[in-house]
Amino acid sequence: MKATGSSTHPSEHLKPNQMSFEDGEAYIARKDIINVFTDGSKTEYGVGVAFCVLTNDIWTYQWSAKLNDNNTVFQAELTALHEAVIYASHLPNHNTSKIHVDNRASIMASSNSKSTNETARKIFKILLTNPRIKVSWVKAHAGNIGNERA
Repeated sequence: MKATGSSTHPSEHLKPNQMSFEDGEAYIARKDIINVFTDGSKTEYGVGVAFCVLTNDIWTYQWSAKLNDNNTVFQAELTALHEAVIYASHLPNHNTSKIHVDNRASIMASSNSKSTNETARKIFKILLTNPRIKVSWVKAHAGNIGNERA
């Protein structure tokens, strides 16, 4: 009998707790987790992306870049997440990282191995090989110190 449709092999699935749409703000106070906050934006001044890293209540790293003006907010958010995931993947293996993202669409796209977006597929592949990196949604513009800083 011939199989129909498409499915993914179990090895192509992220760990169940690796992506979360629940507000990740509760993790920020934990000292055993490296918290990374991402943001992408588009204004009349251009398109920008950034992420910042909070370790033991100390801001230890910040990265930002300007994108071409033809990029969308979604592309900016994905770029910020991609850069943050790359950063977290280079941390020592004993460190758990929690990446806080305020854009649900970028989390959804990045959790799909068959996403049509190339950047989202790159994020998925990095997460697949780095289960210690977790991604969670955080409410935008709600006074969250990390989200506002990014």
